[in-house]
Amino acid sequence: MSLRLAGRFARREMRGGLRGFRLFLACLALGVAAIAAVGSVRSAIEGGLQREGAALLGGAAEIDFTYRFATDDERDWIESHASAVSEVVEFRSMAVAGDGAAADRALTQVKAVDDLYPLVGEMVLEPAMPLEQALGLENGLSGAVMERALSDRLGLSPGDTFKLGVKEFRLSALIVREPDSAASGFALGPRTLLRTEALEGAGLLAEGTLFNSKYRMLLPADTDLDQLRSAARTRFENSGMRWTDARNGAPGVSRFVERLTAFLILVGLSGLAVGGVGVSAAVRSYLTGKTEVIAVLRALGADRATIFQTYFMQIGALSLLGVAIGVVLGAVAPLIFAPLISARLPIPAAFAIYPAPLAEAAIYGLLTAFAFTLWPLARSENIRAATLFRDAWDGAARFPAPRYVAIIVMTVALLVALAGWFNGSWWLTLWTLGGIAGALGILTLAALLVRFLAQRAAVLARGRPRLRWALAAIGGSGEGAGAVVLSLGLGLSVLAAVGQIDGNLRQAISGNLPDVAPSYFFVDIQKDQIDGYTKRLTDDPAVRRIDSAPMLRGVVTQINGRPAKEVAG
Repeated sequence: MSLRLAGRFARREMRGGLRGFRLFLACLALGVAAIAAVGSVRSAIEGGLQREGAALLGGAAEIDFTYRFATDDERDWIESHASAVSEVVEFRSMAVAGDGAAADRALTQVKAVDDLYPLVGEMVLEPAMPLEQALGLENGLSGAVMERALSDRLGLSPGDTFKLGVKEFRLSALIVREPDSAASGFALGPRTLLRTEALEGAGLLAEGTLFNSKYRMLLPADTDLDQLRSAARTRFENSGMRWTDARNGAPGVSRFVERLTAFLILVGLSGLAVGGVGVSAAVRSYLTGKTEVIAVLRALGADRATIFQTYFMQIGALSLLGVAIGVVLGAVAPLIFAPLISARLPIPAAFAIYPAPLAEAAIYGLLTAFAFTLWPLARSENIRAATLFRDAWDGAARFPAPRYVAIIVMTVALLVALAGWFNGSWWLTLWTLGGIAGALGILTLAALLVRFLAQRAAVLARGRPRLRWALAAIGGSGEGAGAVVLSLGLGLSVLAAVGQIDGNLRQAISGNLPDVAPSYFFVDIQKDQIDGYTKRLTDDPAVRRIDSAPMLRGVVTQINGRPAKEVAG
């Protein structure tokens, strides 16, 4: 028998339409669609970060120093390579509203800027006004703007005054949108923004103050960022300089998105495994209905290879259809819901059709379909012509030939390897897929136990025909009970695992953390302030315990005579 003849048989078999394969297509398409949709949203966010990298960063490139400003020599080097340079200083402080015992205080992340800020993007304020006007002098007070969360906390409105350090400022407007907020990373308090020169006399920027100075640069269009980065690292070696450019304007956001989507894709793979059990059951059920057809073909001279090729082509074509449906759904769904997703994202996203995540989802779907359908397909070639006299799937051996088992094992190994490669997180991939394999093993044993108990309980069903039929269906030689236990059990296991992860994270934050975390914490206490600070807390009856630790600020450049980066990473 030839492959062409097997193809002819497959085409004839498919003339009956998709009857019996709706579950097959639904399981495969939904699993692929979920993975494709997650990957498409990830690509949209990454595309948005790359497209808006300069706006998110506040410039084409940024050089960051810790606890110090750039020296004159360093500033000259920066300005020699940039068409424009903006200096930004960030630190924490306490914003104070009111006087005396009635004063209200709140921690704020202060950003002090120069006249060129922002180099890229636009600051949106309420009431609407230019940033230059909002930060200007009025009645002898320097202007400042802050986020609404901070103004509401302090009970401030535009026009009111507040203090930073020992200096008073005027709140001129509220921040609606800060163009470079995503690049600032984690902050301990809401934002307050003002001019750097306005901090003179506030007593905040002094020796020992914890602050970062950032120099945002606009660069000529023909600048080679890799070459400039290498030159900067050579020029500022051992100076504590950190480099960021517009190609990854918000590295913290990028890392978060990568880790979150890696987890969600693995959850999608778990869902695809659940669908794979349904796919296997659908194929087995279909082939059971084709037992007589296969037996007739064997009686007419069809060999095992022809039988296998016939149904492999048919199931393969349907698998391609299911994967194609899933890929289309995964590509279209993010585009349809793009306005809703964009409205809830604090960062830009460029929604489009991205081939890479769709190809990744298609590979996952095809490998999963192949691994879960090969077992029942391989068993079909063992059906003999004598099955015509039994009319049962039992005519086939329960286990396929060893070569098919080996192929299934290699397919699963390839799936694991690709998942680890695509996600870039081998441990997470191995633990997740190992958990799926363990769950499948336990559920298989549970299915065997259910069948065993159903067989033993048949004696108790005498005189109860309905119960006897139900027990016979569960404990019979068919595999329906096993498929139900595997599908339902694995699906509930995935949902329970996700729920447990969510519950444990919430418990760690809301339950365990308050037991060890302080009620209040204070930072940046100067050496000449520590005695008065400690005495005031010691005399307060509400304070049960005080923990303090001295801090030495500096940049570690060498460890045991070797560059610190080589030793510590």
